[in-house]
Formats: sequence, C-alpha cells, structure tokens
Amino acid sequence: MRKTKIFLEAVIVISVVLALILPSSAVITNTSSEVETDPFFDGKIKREIKETKTWDPIKSPLKLTMGENIQISGWAAEGDDIRPAITKTDDGKVFVTYQHDEGILTSSMGFAWNDNPSDQEAWFENGVILSLEGIEQIYYPDTATCEHPDYPLMNVFVTADTEEAGGMYIPDPTDYETWEIYTWTSGSPEPEFAGISDGGWYQDQNYEDVIGPFNFYIERSDLCGDLPGCPVFFHTGIDAASGVGYYDCQEYQKTAPAADPDYVNLPNKIHTSIYNKDTGKVIWKKIDPAVECDYEYTPYQATVADGTNPSIGAYDNNVAIVYSHAGNIKCVYSSNDGETWSQPLTIGPGGFPDVFAVGSALYAAYVNNGNLYVVSSKNGGATWSSPEKKNDQDGTVVAQENCIDMHSAGIVWVDNRNGANNIYYTPVGSPPNTPTISGPPNGKPNKEYDFTVTTTDPNGGQVWYWIDWNDTTNTGWLGPFTSGTGTTVTHKYTTKEAFVIKAKAKNADGLESGWAELQFSTPKTTSKYRSLFYNFLARFPFLQHIFGL
Repeated sequence: MRKTKIFLEAVIVISVVLALILPSSAVITNTSSEVETDPFFDGKIKREIKETKTWDPIKSPLKLTMGENIQISGWAAEGDDIRPAITKTDDGKVFVTYQHDEGILTSSMGFAWNDNPSDQEAWFENGVILSLEGIEQIYYPDTATCEHPDYPLMNVFVTADTEEAGGMYIPDPTDYETWEIYTWTSGSPEPEFAGISDGGWYQDQNYEDVIGPFNFYIERSDLCGDLPGCPVFFHTGIDAASGVGYYDCQEYQKTAPAADPDYVNLPNKIHTSIYNKDTGKVIWKKIDPAVECDYEYTPYQATVADGTNPSIGAYDNNVAIVYSHAGNIKCVYSSNDGETWSQPLTIGPGGFPDVFAVGSALYAAYVNNGNLYVVSSKNGGATWSSPEKKNDQDGTVVAQENCIDMHSAGIVWVDNRNGANNIYYTPVGSPPNTPTISGPPNGKPNKEYDFTVTTTDPNGGQVWYWIDWNDTTNTGWLGPFTSGTGTTVTHKYTTKEAFVIKAKAKNADGLESGWAELQFSTPKTTSKYRSLFYNFLARFPFLQHIFGL
C-alpha cells in the first residue's frame, strides 16, 4: 500500500460553496493545517474554483420523434453531448449527467432531472450546463446516489487542462446553487477517467475517519514509478472532509494502462471490472471494505476474459461481466461471488455494452450497426433473451466508449439523429403503472387508519408495494400481489400535523413505478365546535378567503 498523509485546507468560492482541496496520491486527509510529507509528495497546492452556471433558453422548439425515445440534451448550447450517466434519487427523481463539448478543447458538464422521465419539456426546463472558472476541459462527469443523510447525490469529474480530480456534493438536485464543488490537491497527472456508482457507504478498513462512497479515477502515477493509465480506487470520507486513494501499482494483476472501469456496490462488498488497453485482458476485483480496501492488494482478483469495454452487474452472489471481443458482445459470470467464473458465452454482434442488475434480473445494452439493443438474463448471465431494439430511428446510436448507461430508471445513450451528438432516454422495460392510494383525508393522533394501495402491471405480472408514511417510517416492500390486487395497510400517527403519504410499486424484474400521493392531516385541535366551524367554511370558499384560511 502506498500512502501519503496530508491535511485539508479549505477555500471559499463564489456562492459560498466550500471547495475541499485534497491530495491526488495515495493519501489520507482531514481538517487541520499540519502537513506530513514523504518522498512521494512534493508539497501542497492551493487553488480556488469559481462556479458559473448557464440556463440557456430553448432557441427553437425541437421536433419530437414518435415513440418512447426522449431527447434530454441539445436544448441550449451548440456542441456535442457524450458519456451519459443516469441515476435515480430515493424520492423518484431521475437524474442524468453528461459531458458537453463546445469545441475540440472546451468541455463542461451537463445535468438534468425529471420526476416524470417521459415528459420531454421537463428535461429541458430542469437542465443546466455547468462550467468552472479557470477550467476549460472537464471530462467524464458522473453522478450517483449517496447514502449520506445530507447529500442524496455525489458527482465526480476530472479536468484535462488543469489536471485535477474532483466532484460535487449535491444536497438538493433541483437547486444547483446548493451544490458544493471540490478538487483534490497535488493535481491528477494526465487524467483519463472518473466514475462513481450508486450506494456504497463503507467504513475504510485502514482509516477510521474515512467513511463514505468509493469512486474510480485513472491517471499517471509517480507513486507507482511513473505509471501511465494507473487505476485509482478512491475512498471519500465526506464528514471528515478526507479521502484515501488506492493505486494499483501492478503487483498482482496488470491493469495499466487501464481503461473503462466499472463497479457495483452491494452490502459489504464491491465488484469491479476493468481492462488493460495493451493486453486486451478483462480483470475482475472484489473489495471487501472490512477485509482490505486496497485495490492493488485485495485477495479477490482474477483475469477473467480477453476483451474490451467491460461492464459489471451483480446481485446476491451472482456476478456477470459483459464485454466486447472480436465484434461480439460476450459474457462471463459467477454464481459464487467471483470464486469461479464461467467460460465466455456470446450474446450477439455489437460493441460498447453496459449491464445493470434490477432485482434478480440482469439487463445488458449494446450498439450494433447504429442501433441500441437490450437483452436480459434471469439466471445470473447463463442465458440471455433475444435482443430488443430500443432506438425508434434506425442507425442513429453513436458507437463509442461510454455511449450507453443503464439503470432501473431507464437507459441513456448518445444519438446523432438531429445532426449533433445528444443524449436520449427510454425505459428499460415496462414498470407497473403508478398506483392509486386511498384513505381518509384526516384523522386523530394515536388512532389507527386504513390506507389501500392498488396498481396493475402491463405484463400482468406480480407487484410489490412500498408506502412512505412521511413520519420517518415506511412499510418496506410488501408483496407479492397479483396485478390489479391491492393491499390495505393500517397506520397510526402520533403528532398533530399534515402528512403527504407516498406509495410506489415494482414488478418481478425490479422495475419501479412513479409515486402516488395522498394528503392526510391530524388537526391541531379536536374541538367539536371548531370542527363544525371548519366543516361549515368548507362549503363556502369565499368565507375561507375572508378568514385567511
């Protein structure tokens, strides 16, 4: 393990955003002015980042195509949009990140969110191109859900011109002014990649104050003997304003020059995939944070295939890596948590795949002859369904690295049907319809009331229900139930206030519906005469106005 210890120095930026400045070697940092150095570290660099945002209006109405394809980007500035990433917050907001290239040497970050991803106009209304003062080339922006109570999302990126690695803490996805931007000191020499995956709140086995998500960088590492394309598995300790980078200095698997890493967080473990650009070898590593966080020295690693552009999906003890090889999409899988791996099997012709686990189903998307295809596996990757074409205009999908990203919330990809590279969206499959929720509009504290939730699945499959009571409690997933069959749940509130009860459904493939809402209140007075008075006013809206109600 190669580490350098340094302490945090913070600077204030425009909009009173805190810029955390931390080192880009194998490091651990915290909030102090002390500095410890070793032969691998040549001092501290302090720089200030200014945040500028542009909300360009739609210059002219876009011609929308028929079908399920929804255009997300290309609504304001000219240029190309590439490298999309999609995630979904716990409250149902679908959030998309992408790289916006204004020119050959000028790139910024694009973001958009939507409560209803089929609503084209909402993507445009809730979109922004974010650039940072003093930085001209922002590459590989990626955003994922974060289990921190104050930050539902976390973003990462690298900068080619200033050679830095950084990201953003996002307390409110709908309010860009709240986003907190940071970079790490000492720079990121020749940065090539940044990426982050949903979830993954872990305690670092080596440092007690590093608690938070992992993410990937690729850069040149002096720490590993001037190694180009070195993968860095970075662990961020959000509350301690700290982080430690684990460099793969090649003692076991030859990952460098590395490219296109991917990983998936599961409870108490992380599965990763990466490939070596020189050898064309696909490498798997598993991190158990309680055993060993160091990406180089983890005891769980192996070369599993020959190929490029691997993507990894996992659930329970099932792991599948889908990759490209000799013009075909192939898969290797393990049903014992990576202890042994299958022989490669061919899914079909194509390239640049992405795979994602939704419940106990795996979905893989890839490009073939300019079209986007999706296949699924219900047995951990052993067999795959026939491909389903997803783009509704033929031959418009751009085949390039990281051109597709999949999530239970949907698929995003790079599409050139309008003459430039833009980001498009479509659902993965058919989720259940948004349920209905019924029950009384009001009641008394400490008294139980019945609430009924019902939905249907388009394919007639079984459904599960989740109810959020808006009092810090929820039901968890209830079911399964036959499509069209509801469930009645009893709940008791203990305080006098207004609540918004929310309910959603999912099907056997793990695809989730939108949220349904029901207003419920426990009046702050139980006076018989006051209740009669309010019932009387309810019949006459003009009297409510006079009384200021």
